[in-house]
Amino acid sequence: MDRRDFLGKAGLSGCALLSLESFCPAERNADRGRTIDVTSFGAKGDGKASDTEAIQRALNEAGNYGGAIYFPAGVYCCHDLKVPANVMLKGEPVWHYKREAVGAVLQLDDPRAECLLNITDAFGVHIYGLVLNGLGRQDRQIHGIFLNNPKEWSAKEDSIVIDDIKVMNFSGHGVYLNRIWLFIIRHSHFIGNFCDGVRIKGWDGFVTDNQFSGNWGNGFGCEEVGATVMFTANRVEWNHEYGLRLCNGDDWNITGNSFDRNYGAGLFAENMKAVTITGNVFRRCGKDSALLSEGEKSCQVRLDGCNGLCMSGNTCLAGKDDGGKGLFTPQVGFIISKLSYCVISSNTLWQGYMQDMIVDFGGHGPELIIKDNVGCPKTV
Repeated sequence: MDRRDFLGKAGLSGCALLSLESFCPAERNADRGRTIDVTSFGAKGDGKASDTEAIQRALNEAGNYGGAIYFPAGVYCCHDLKVPANVMLKGEPVWHYKREAVGAVLQLDDPRAECLLNITDAFGVHIYGLVLNGLGRQDRQIHGIFLNNPKEWSAKEDSIVIDDIKVMNFSGHGVYLNRIWLFIIRHSHFIGNFCDGVRIKGWDGFVTDNQFSGNWGNGFGCEEVGATVMFTANRVEWNHEYGLRLCNGDDWNITGNSFDRNYGAGLFAENMKAVTITGNVFRRCGKDSALLSEGEKSCQVRLDGCNGLCMSGNTCLAGKDDGGKGLFTPQVGFIISKLSYCVISSNTLWQGYMQDMIVDFGGHGPELIIKDNVGCPKTV
């Protein structure tokens, strides 16, 4: 049945048909999906001129119809850009592991700024293919991407997507999502930020295929609460606090990740509920835990006050720094305390620790099962 047959059978006249067609003219939606080149709004991208005003004009224009702004390769000096809802920021993703800014680079240019990209109320924003570069250590925290709901949660799902970007050298968090509700972070690299690579207060997230490297806080951290997140196939390495720091949340699926040479535990879960930890590799974690709460008892995994947690099918290996430097760590495979209705089973720790497979500080509630874990100390 074609449209005319359908309308005829629905009892609509030819006049009504004309009215329907005039109600949705093609030109009415001509701007939807349009992409704006930021240089057409005056952005230079030469690493010298301030491009903040030009980029903000492009963002505002794209926000009028839910379009995208495109950054050709270059260095765009800017700060405190306010991103509207339903807008995409995109470049050609050519970043690599090293701490070099290549491709389409948004370069923070003001040490008094709050952030580089402010995505508060930017529902449906998609950030793709860019490099965000901070100013290094400062006397205040400046974040790379900042969603800030200081008192109230968003009225609806934030629905943000961060995809194939690199965020580095910020004095605050690389990405700080304060009271976030629904987010996707994938295929991206967070390196050398002076707080966490990514920090969230909130829930409903998918975190997949990322690298969290050499951040001075946690690789990925939760503040006050973090819940209902799929944390899958990430590499979390050389972070100066914990690789993955969870607190006061529930419903995490932590699967297929590599936690390597973090200064504290690769994973520290505190007061968490209904968590599955399966198929991960914990390698050389606890590089220097002396300044963290576990002190000299470095470990691969730390679990405290959790309920309904299952940790099975993971692998641990002790080791030194690259090139055979530094000390062998960790001292302990797992440190546990105050667990209820939890299972720690079928993990392998062949040469996965230096002294003890499990250190149990007790205080457990009912139904804790610890069985069929195998391993031996690292031989030096």
